[in-house]
Amino acid sequence: IWDLARKDVWGRTLHWTDSGVASWYDFAVAIAEEAATLGLLERIPEIIPIPAESFPTAARRPHFSVLDKNETCLEIGWDSPHWRVALRSMLAELKG
Repeated sequence: IWDLARKDVWGRTLHWTDSGVASWYDFAVAIAEEAATLGLLERIPEIIPIPAESFPTAARRPHFSVLDKNETCLEIGWDSPHWRVALRSMLAELKG
C-alpha cells in the first residue's frame, strides 16, 4: 500500500489481496490444517461445505468472483504472497 501511496494513482480503483484463490470452505479447512500443524488444535475438526443457496440474501451473488489485482501488481512491480503463507504467519503469531 505504501508503494501505491508514492505513485500517481488518484481517481483509479485498484484492488489488493493476497495471491491465490479460496472459497470460505477452503479458508476454513486451511485454518484448521494450519492450526493443527502448529499445535493450536488437537485435531482437525470436520468442516462441512454448505452451498450458498442455503443462505439466501437480497443481493444477487456471482457464482465465482475474484478481485482482479493485475493493474495494482503492474503499478507497484510485484505480487503479494499466497494467502496461506499469511494465514500461517498470523496463526504462528497467535501461538506466541
